[in-house]
Amino acid sequence: MKQVQIVVPYDRTESVFNFLLENLKVRNIIRLNIENGHLLQFRISDDATMETIEKLKFLGVGVEYGFIDILDLKASLPRESEESSKEKITQREAMLAIEEIYENVKSGTSLSFDFLAFVILSAAMAGFGLIQNNVTIIVASMLLSPLMGPMLGVALGYVVRDRGLFLKGTVNELIALTLSFAVGAILGVAMPLLYPYTPSLVGVVENDWAAGVLSEITRRGGFSPLDVGIAIFSGAAIAISVTRGDMSSLVGVAISAALMPPAVNVGMMITLGLVGGSPVALGIGVGSFFLVVMNIAVIDIAAIIMFRIKRLAPIADKSAHWRAVTQFTPVKSSDLYHTNTVEKAETETEEVLATFTPAPSSQGPPGKHDEEKSKDDSDQSTNKHK
Repeated sequence: MKQVQIVVPYDRTESVFNFLLENLKVRNIIRLNIENGHLLQFRISDDATMETIEKLKFLGVGVEYGFIDILDLKASLPRESEESSKEKITQREAMLAIEEIYENVKSGTSLSFDFLAFVILSAAMAGFGLIQNNVTIIVASMLLSPLMGPMLGVALGYVVRDRGLFLKGTVNELIALTLSFAVGAILGVAMPLLYPYTPSLVGVVENDWAAGVLSEITRRGGFSPLDVGIAIFSGAAIAISVTRGDMSSLVGVAISAALMPPAVNVGMMITLGLVGGSPVALGIGVGSFFLVVMNIAVIDIAAIIMFRIKRLAPIADKSAHWRAVTQFTPVKSSDLYHTNTVEKAETETEEVLATFTPAPSSQGPPGKHDEEKSKDDSDQSTNKHK
């Protein structure tokens, strides 16, 4: 459930109000006077949010004039009637307005200290997991990886035609991958200390590669149709997740599984191949690099296609603005504008008296005994005043 607040200038109130009632079938609209305009409030279901906001924008609200605020409601009484299962199944539009999706994705693409720290920490954990051939540590690194945010910025920026978001996501993704490569290279240089066994890790990798053993390192030495399928499903899943307002960490794990371990494997294997003179390790590193490139391209394409299926449209270029807002004056003949009840009472010629109607007795309707009792009480009160 969402609460929508619309602020419009005086001369636009009537048209917007009628549009909500007649075209959008919105009920229970609250109208309030504010300093330079009117505030309209109403509640809508999550499924109707995107359609309602888009139609209001088509009318010009939030684009040429006025403001639209969308608030989340944890609960609202009375509850709305449940939709039929058929309506829920056929609903394919995004459950959030495009502006909500945009703000959520934009916040995840920001380059901050926390973002860089999580990249380095998750890359280090992925490297240790690769060295030890430990799936548990690799999965833990996926939970820490923040690579999902920039990739969403690239896909959504392309769909809504926001060049700034597209470039921001691309740059931050390249920075994250560069850090991952660097962490892998550092681990490759420090390998004699991290893996002080005989044979060395290069020897183990070469033996596994020759024997066709798929360890956590060698399985990332290239990609297969199965890897392409994983990337497709990951990109589609993350697009559905963000349009529902549920950016689950489990979906982020799917993205990180396709990017973080291969990215660390690139730096580690290329470094080991150059330092140890191993063509096998060097080949695995190059294969991991192509795996990373393939995953990025396929995930972004799948996310873009799913965004199109969810009917996300470009955001309007113009921003909301009010021109000479102080010149807007209310039309007194319109019943859309509230009048101060005190002023209204003073201007009226007829005297308005307050009346009190007592609640009916709990013992039933008042009878003769009640009337006599009321008369006695009145006489006693009169004598007391005398």
